[in-house]
Amino acid sequence: MDDLSNESGSRGGMDDKRLRVQITEKELLCVNGCGFYGNPQWKGLCSKCWRAHQVFQKRNEDYARNKSLLNFEKFEERRKLSTDSRSLTLKSILRKPPTSSSQLKGSKRPNEGVRRSASSDFASSSATLPSPVSANQMAPTNVKSRPLSPDSYQAHSSFKEFLKDVPGPIRKDLDRLVTHAVERILENEQMPMDEMSDHVQQFYQSVNDKLSRLPAFEHSKISVEQVMEKIETFICTRAYEVLFCARSDEEVADLSLQDRIRTLHWVTGGFLETTLDFSQSQVNDKVDEAVNEMIVINSHRSARQKLDCLIRCSRLIFEALKESRSGAPASADEYLPGLIYVILKGNPPLIQSNVKFISRFALPFRVMRGESGYYFTNLSCALQFVQNMNAESLNMPKDEFEGYTSGRQVVPLNKMSCGCNQALKSMENSTVLVNQLLDRQKELMAQMKEFEDVIEKDRNDISEHALAAEDEAITEELRKILEEIQASEMELFKKSDLKLSSLPQKEVPKEVKEVEAGISGLTMEDSN
Repeated sequence: MDDLSNESGSRGGMDDKRLRVQITEKELLCVNGCGFYGNPQWKGLCSKCWRAHQVFQKRNEDYARNKSLLNFEKFEERRKLSTDSRSLTLKSILRKPPTSSSQLKGSKRPNEGVRRSASSDFASSSATLPSPVSANQMAPTNVKSRPLSPDSYQAHSSFKEFLKDVPGPIRKDLDRLVTHAVERILENEQMPMDEMSDHVQQFYQSVNDKLSRLPAFEHSKISVEQVMEKIETFICTRAYEVLFCARSDEEVADLSLQDRIRTLHWVTGGFLETTLDFSQSQVNDKVDEAVNEMIVINSHRSARQKLDCLIRCSRLIFEALKESRSGAPASADEYLPGLIYVILKGNPPLIQSNVKFISRFALPFRVMRGESGYYFTNLSCALQFVQNMNAESLNMPKDEFEGYTSGRQVVPLNKMSCGCNQALKSMENSTVLVNQLLDRQKELMAQMKEFEDVIEKDRNDISEHALAAEDEAITEELRKILEEIQASEMELFKKSDLKLSSLPQKEVPKEVKEVEAGISGLTMEDSN
């Protein structure tokens, strides 16, 4: 692999073109200096400052519109408009239905119920909460009831179960209020998403303010923040079909971004400077898990679950960076290039719509501060960087960029591109496994040879012991046999002597005596 990276000057020069992406902590914060994390989609503002900016901008637009309406050049036109206005007002008065007697009776009792419990206090205050959709902005349409999806049914059951722990005086009113908010969202599904987001965020803020002022939560085992998280999950899940990617232009933007990422697949092959060491299998495994978490974001409905996936993805990126640095902790500057790499490699579906959904309907604290806010801001910056990526941002000629993007030119290989290529990585892994098998085979052969030597030595030892034992056994047996033979011979000799002594003595002839005497005489002379 190293030979490939140094094979030609052009390949070596590509390492100099690798893009270094770096954003400081200060650049991630809101441009107004409020201390919260900003978002590129909101012109660098946090959600709080962005909504204040929208209110200010709408106020200026309304002022300009009213000014243009009042600035008539002719008095007749102004008088005609005033006359028409009075006519319409009169017609509207005539069209009003007569007030019922029950309503009149109710209006005569303004002081009834002065003493109210915590439940009635919350009910009366929550009645003034802004509905997610105002009736005078768009007439509600009749929504046919349909069975709940499994996710919606689970969210509904979980919310009802959670309400059992809510202090009793406000439990019923809170259930009624949230259910009504969901119904209004479903009825007004044609409302622009930005306007719908404003109403939902106002609803969150109003309910949070009302609950925070109630003394019932001072000694409760659950907090106001937990209640708001459950409300957020219930609204996002129950009205997901309306709140998420409900506009064709947003779907087109997502498909366009996916096509854009497909054309930029070659950027992962070494043009993006990261400290990820893809030669390590642990790093590849962590990156693959991070890519999976990024893709799974689209399968969840609540903003909290989507952000939890982003948090797990980011933590896996930091773990991969730590593995690449031999256990040394990675810095925040190395995180953003790793996140861009994960986006380019995974090409997650509808990621832009998911980011918009989180920014529109998540609780403000999730995207403004903390771990989730930091990762979400980086994700928004990474998506904006991918959308704006061009030859200039990659420090390369325009013709070369367009050639790689269109597929007319082949990206030169280098060490990182070979590590990122799945086929080459599979071959490298197979080669490593084969080498490991060969090494194990050598070790096994050596162990088998050693085992054979041990067996041969044991066999020889056993043979020697067997022969020695056999020799000892034979010697002992022969000794016994000889002893038996000797004993039997002694017995025979004894028997023969007894027989000889028992025989009668015969007279020796004279000639024999003379011969014996001569022999004995010769013997004596020899001895002298």
